[in-house]
Amino acid sequence: MGSCNRIITNCMRLFLPVVMAVHAAALSACNPAPEKHGGSVSESGVVANVHDRLSYAERFRISRQKGFSTLLVMPGQGTRTDTLRYLLLPEGKQLPSGYAGYAVIRTPVKRVAVFSTTQIGFIDLLGESERIIGVSRGEFVNTPSVKRRIADGSITEIGMPFSPDLETILALDPGIVLAPALPPSRNAGYQTLEQSAIPVLVVAEWLEASPLGRAEWVKLFGALFGKEDVALQRFAEIERAYRKIASLTGKVQSRPTVLSGLPVKDTWFVPAGGSYVAAMLRDAGASYPWIGVQGTGSVELDIEAVWPVALEADYWLNPGTVKSLEELYALDTRFRDLPPAKNGKVYNHNRLVNTAGGNAYWEYGVVRPDLILSDLVMIFHPGLLRSNGIKEKSFMFYTEVK
Repeated sequence: MGSCNRIITNCMRLFLPVVMAVHAAALSACNPAPEKHGGSVSESGVVANVHDRLSYAERFRISRQKGFSTLLVMPGQGTRTDTLRYLLLPEGKQLPSGYAGYAVIRTPVKRVAVFSTTQIGFIDLLGESERIIGVSRGEFVNTPSVKRRIADGSITEIGMPFSPDLETILALDPGIVLAPALPPSRNAGYQTLEQSAIPVLVVAEWLEASPLGRAEWVKLFGALFGKEDVALQRFAEIERAYRKIASLTGKVQSRPTVLSGLPVKDTWFVPAGGSYVAAMLRDAGASYPWIGVQGTGSVELDIEAVWPVALEADYWLNPGTVKSLEELYALDTRFRDLPPAKNGKVYNHNRLVNTAGGNAYWEYGVVRPDLILSDLVMIFHPGLLRSNGIKEKSFMFYTEVK
């Protein structure tokens, strides 16, 4: 029981920011979203050309106007269609008329405070990590350049998303605060920042169901930091690498059955068929038992409903935070009976976890789905990459649970 409690505590620590973000997004009630494709219509009635055409991301849109851009972020879930509106206004430009209700972000952003390590991954990919002056919890950070600046005092902790340290943030005076959810209109603390001319931008990449959709948020970060061309180039490289690997698995004859996740007490949360995890498994050439289940999040099942499937699985991925089979068996001795455990085919995405529990998989794996996909293909189809001219290196994020 003590071991089980430790695992549950670790899971809560690692995923609490995501859980908070889900609840926060459900609270928002902003203006209805405009049409998702083509041009967007400003309040002055001018149809804007799409600035960065998006191929995968569905939760934001950037449109170029005369001398500035508009940014729409759609963090709504279920039947909600919330839309948050921002103006990306170059430094020194006069505020245009006709955009009441838009939060103003001066670009390029010089100083940024972040509440999620995933946001650090996007910023670092663009070579702009020196712009970061505030982070939520420094001990969870893995990015070397950011860790160094935390150690020398250049970066300050700013609290958690639901309890931001307003005094510290105001003293830092960032050009923008990035939050994983929680629109400023729904929290008095964030309203204080807005009233002090510090915009809070909701970054909802975690709501994208497509691996490349999440990675495509790098284009938004490019617009913030004046690195649009760099963002387009980096994303094109990631997309090309990802699609090349996925094209190889589309030809495989044998697709191993994969079990994902870990039960908590008697409940097993499995990724739905339209989820990020299911998409990654499909592109890695795996057979996923719940691919036909509708939804983009997780589905709550009784362990009895999952067990017959588990007994037929070839591989088991992402079993909580466990690092050894002994630790896994301590949670439930029945796990010894599962074929992946018997055959040495249990893998977890915790190869790069620091001593505080910060996982690089979420920090810069989100913006590099090609590296995650490479790991999975090497697990499910050893030698496939090498036989097609792609160098097989050691795993980046995954490790075998022994």
